[in-house]
Amino acid sequence: MISLEIPMSIMSYSLPISLIRQYCFCPRIPYFQELLKLNPKRPQWVKQGEELHQKQQKVFKHRTLKRFNLEHAIQTFDEFVTSDSFALHGVVDSFLNDEENIYPIEFKLGGNKPMKGQILQLTAYGLLLQEKYNLPCQIGFILYENKGKTHQINFDKNRIQQVVIIRDKILSDLDNSYMPDSPATPAQCTQCEYLNHCNDR
Repeated sequence: MISLEIPMSIMSYSLPISLIRQYCFCPRIPYFQELLKLNPKRPQWVKQGEELHQKQQKVFKHRTLKRFNLEHAIQTFDEFVTSDSFALHGVVDSFLNDEENIYPIEFKLGGNKPMKGQILQLTAYGLLLQEKYNLPCQIGFILYENKGKTHQINFDKNRIQQVVIIRDKILSDLDNSYMPDSPATPAQCTQCEYLNHCNDR
């Protein structure tokens, strides 16, 4: 079973799990989104991602689960999960339940290999699914539509600790109304919908 010890007092606030991935991309995004409540125009790839989720639901109705070696599992889509103890919430793209274990799945439009933010986002979903269904969750999957590849992700102790560390950093920044420094590259900045709000960029 995945366990998670919370090393600090959690403020009475629940973070969207997607912010863990966003923080890995740029630690300023939670500040703009949650504290300033900015609502910039969504990039085109956000809409494409939503369309991908709808497509995957239709496709999987006609596919077996052989790629996961879980042919007898039950698949669920768009599952809302929340946890007061973890101070996190979100919607899992999909997950498999074989009555012995839970396996979260994230659908991605493009990419070659899982990035840190994607892996930690999936890990956080695993933690909340485990709590919700009281079943072990030690493995998840990231699927890339453009390559047709399925990547297995193991939820080891190090990844769980990284989820905790990033969650606590975000909560601390929000609690102190602090905009963190950004290590983002110019290439990352040009992809960000909050670029116009970074005065030092």
